[in-house]
Amino acid sequence: MNKSANVSSIVIVEHKTEGGIFYRTTTTPTSGNYLVLVMGYGGSLRIWPATFVNKLARTFKVITYDNRGTGLSIIPENPEEYTIKAMADDLHEVVKALGVAKHHLLGYSMGGCIALQYARDYQEQVKSLFLISTTAGGTFYAKPNKEISDALAAPEGKTLWDIYMSTFRLMYSPEAFERCMPTFKAIYDVSNLLPTRPLALAGHSHAFKNFDGSSYLADFNMPTTILAGKEDRLMPVKNSENLAANIAGSNLVLWDDCEHGPHIQEEDAVVQLISDSCSS
Repeated sequence: MNKSANVSSIVIVEHKTEGGIFYRTTTTPTSGNYLVLVMGYGGSLRIWPATFVNKLARTFKVITYDNRGTGLSIIPENPEEYTIKAMADDLHEVVKALGVAKHHLLGYSMGGCIALQYARDYQEQVKSLFLISTTAGGTFYAKPNKEISDALAAPEGKTLWDIYMSTFRLMYSPEAFERCMPTFKAIYDVSNLLPTRPLALAGHSHAFKNFDGSSYLADFNMPTTILAGKEDRLMPVKNSENLAANIAGSNLVLWDDCEHGPHIQEEDAVVQLISDSCSS
């Protein structure tokens, strides 16, 4: 598969790896080093706000991709085929297909777990690591309260729109939900034709529940930035504090009045932080 488009100097090219992972590169005339964005639980590359990706593309060649089970990528039928290790290897397949020797790596939520696994397995390819609202799992995992966990596992709603909105309401305060509604609508509009199937959601749950990256954080030597909202109810801030305490030299950034999606709530500030942190 090969598709390209050029809109206002933004060039988008799409491919699929031999193993069935769909990926996209977004570039502009000023794009420099590669930056890979890894989405979290149940989300395809379409969950990244286009405005966020396009702003990053002013500085980076941005790679986004559909994790297994989402979007246009393979959908294994067995939930046990969904592991964080397998998803990290999927990412490696994308990087190999593009012929990228080194790149910056950003993981969000469960995508941060995938990024941690990739950084462990392919450390020589990671120029810097940027983690948003994520966890190392294992003994370093600070769980949300059970009410939040149960609601996230079974979002309310009879239509796909209702389910999307129910999920976003879990993630954000009423004020932030209303303020970010244009972004939520835009995400829905580009992703609603490719919803993630329940089977794949079960696989993603299996992957997350069985992930434990706590034992290898001390081995990391790449520059690492950890960003979290202090009011995050889905991934309590203690998770980011645990990461920072165990990755030597890491930079912990905690924001007031921010929840599970800093890149949505404070898009421009996050773009600037990424550009500053991944400058070399």
